Amino acid sequence: MKIYEILSKILSDNEWGIFFKGEPIEGFPTQDGMRVYKVNEVSSDRLFDAIEKESIKVEKECQDKQNQADERTEN
Repeated sequence: MKIYEILSKILSDNEWGIFFKGEPIEGFPTQDGMRVYKVNEVSSDRLFDAIEKESIKVEKECQDKQNQADERTEN
């Protein structure tokens, strides 16, 4: 099971969500001049993309370190 699937399952099972820290609530004006607010939640697609991007970055860093270690061993 991939980390994204595990995280999605945990969030869903516990009825949790992830919101934007800088703007957790978004307000919308109504016709009567009041405002309706909603939680500014991070979509699952955006979460998946962020996890995938970070995973690729970490994997590349690990591979680079391994290549450097291999080069030192060869010399």
